[in-house]
Amino acid sequence: MRISIVTPCLNAQAHIAETIRSVVQQRGDFSIEYIVVDGGSSDATEQRVREAAQCLVDCPGLVQCDGVTIDWVSEPGSGMYEALNRGFDRASGDVYAWINADDLYLPGAFQAVSRVFSQCPAVDWLKGVTSYIDEDSVFLRAGKVHLYDRGWLHAGVYGRDLYFVQQDSVFWRAALWASAGHFPSTLCLAGDYWLWSRFAEFAPLYSLPVPLSCFRRRSGQLSENRSGYVDEVRCLKPGRLRRATIVRRLLGLPTSRYARPLRLALRWLVGNQTYHAVVFDDDGCCRTLAGDYVRVRTAL
Repeated sequence: MRISIVTPCLNAQAHIAETIRSVVQQRGDFSIEYIVVDGGSSDATEQRVREAAQCLVDCPGLVQCDGVTIDWVSEPGSGMYEALNRGFDRASGDVYAWINADDLYLPGAFQAVSRVFSQCPAVDWLKGVTSYIDEDSVFLRAGKVHLYDRGWLHAGVYGRDLYFVQQDSVFWRAALWASAGHFPSTLCLAGDYWLWSRFAEFAPLYSLPVPLSCFRRRSGQLSENRSGYVDEVRCLKPGRLRRATIVRRLLGLPTSRYARPLRLALRWLVGNQTYHAVVFDDDGCCRTLAGDYVRVRTAL
């Protein structure tokens, strides 16, 4: 199996070397195609990437899988999602993902992902667990396993008002990307939101209870622009914010004569939707799960 990873970057010299190491030092029976698309950095980003590629040549023992290639692409002036489109256009793997230049994959992540896609043909995309680190790579907190209903994904209910589909721990088959198409050129912040909604048109999202990545919290990152993100979401799915807000408020309503029946009804709806997950048995084999919330959550 070949795993293609794309990293869009711009002036990312501070952390990109750490990100690259987290990709190319994955161990397992797969090969890695790593594509870095730069938007015209004016710092030492290119030097960091070329040093990493040369290190693989000089120290082949660092490669602990069936092979690693690093491809540097310079696209001055391109935004993040345009860079991702160009990166995935160059990709030739069986499985795709993207990791931003601040974030990290955890050891063993690709082996877990490759086993799932090799053993479970029903799985077209999956989401593992994202944990969190700070600007100095100090661990902040472990992530949680979330379950997602396909209909709600397509409707755009998940996001800042409920809980995210955290991008750095999502992997998908190349064929699913081909079905979904490219990111719209108008997007600057909410491309992941758009992509998950598109993917849900074709396949359910499987939750994998395995830590796959770390998201780095730092000042000045794009994810801090909440208002810009919300504006893009509103343009993509005008009714989404209203639906998500209703869900969030009903789930958190205090007990009262009128609120309690509404809250119980919504919890019944959430609990009786269909959720999907994939787990590893004691013998290392993968097994898929599908059913209501309690059934799937209990099996994780």
